[in-house]
Amino acid sequence: MILSPVHHISNIGLCLLPSPKEMMEMDSLCFNSHWNEQDYLEMQYQPSFHNWLLVIPDVCPVGMLAFQAIPPELEILRMAIHPEWRKRGLAELMLEQLEILTKSDKIESHWLEVHVANKSATSLYRKLGYKEIGSRRNYFRNPLGDALLYKKIVKENAS
Repeated sequence: MILSPVHHISNIGLCLLPSPKEMMEMDSLCFNSHWNEQDYLEMQYQPSFHNWLLVIPDVCPVGMLAFQAIPPELEILRMAIHPEWRKRGLAELMLEQLEILTKSDKIESHWLEVHVANKSATSLYRKLGYKEIGSRRNYFRNPLGDALLYKKIVKENAS
């Protein structure tokens, strides 16, 4: 893994093939409305679906990322950091790794939906160059709220 100087945790790694159970366990720690093990199992059968666990070996998983890549777009479906490991730059690290990965692919943009009340996430996305492109009224149910849509161009269209 490529680490930037702002990340102060050593020996961190990405598990690129976590089990559905591992993903569900992290998901349930981080979200009020979480996906279950069966959800992850079904998603993992889709060739466009990918999920990562951010792990500190011999300590614990500290983050997760689930996304779907259908060129030329990539949709971030779930991203979270374990509550005890937040505010350490780990979400930024995962997004940086995702961008590095997709620069060598046919992906031109990343997009996602985030709860309007999730100020730390919206601040991070703006910091990393994501632009708000719209909203979806009453999109989220637990907690109830609107979704903001963010998009980042990672590679200019070659045509």
